[in-house]
Amino acid sequence: MNLLKPLKLLLLAATLVLGGCASTNYGDEQYRLRMAIAGKDIIWVPSKLDMVHKMLDAARVTRQDIVYDLGSGDGIIPIEAARKYGVRAVGIEYNPDLVALSQRNAKRAQLEALVSFKRGDIFVEDFSEATVVTLYLGEALNAKLMPRLLAMRPGTRVVSNIFRIESWTPDQVIRSDSGEQAYLWTVPARIEGRWSFAGAPDLPNLSMQVRQKKQFFDAQIFAGGTRIALIEDSKINGSRLSLDFARGSARYQLQGEVQGQRFTGLLNGTVPVTGTLSP
Repeated sequence: MNLLKPLKLLLLAATLVLGGCASTNYGDEQYRLRMAIAGKDIIWVPSKLDMVHKMLDAARVTRQDIVYDLGSGDGIIPIEAARKYGVRAVGIEYNPDLVALSQRNAKRAQLEALVSFKRGDIFVEDFSEATVVTLYLGEALNAKLMPRLLAMRPGTRVVSNIFRIESWTPDQVIRSDSGEQAYLWTVPARIEGRWSFAGAPDLPNLSMQVRQKKQFFDAQIFAGGTRIALIEDSKINGSRLSLDFARGSARYQLQGEVQGQRFTGLLNGTVPVTGTLSP
């Protein structure tokens, strides 16, 4: 965990002292873990094991994922991800002593084939291949990272322990047995602009004008040049788009996948529909 504000650090450290750190936070005879370890403008405090597992469970990690932990400290999240799910996991940490400790911990766990750690600055290193990103960084760093996170592949899951990401509403609040909280987001596809659809025979010139705010959006739906529906505060789940609307007494459901500026899906579950985005 990395914190920027000393007051928050003191409050959290007091909580950890009273509640106890996870017994599997991995110090060793070469490097003795302390409660607060300085890094590059940040301070590290260990994650609790029960919260680590709840974060990974909420992110629905599978063997096909690639997990990146930003500010990986002692390596507990990448190691537990690999141990529990058989997933490839990478930790990025600025403190060289913690990187070395993490590498030893991975070796002791016999997970070197799946887990790797690199010393680096999380604002410089490339983590774009990740399908799951975990954070324990503090609000200021989360806010600074947000543009890079939102630019990741749609469907990427982002999980932050304790700290929210400013102005990005979480999709899920995760609660540990000790009462602490974490937050889950799914990176949404970019859908803002004008969509033109083909393949719906009883909806001529079907189109949609979208205004997007992260995973939420408003949309106006047109057919034959006339607006037939107004949708407010709808939500896209990663790249998965689902809309319900009506034209007179007829009701429609449009479901499918957004890939870049293309949409492929079904109208009312049976009629193939394609769409193209013009920003």
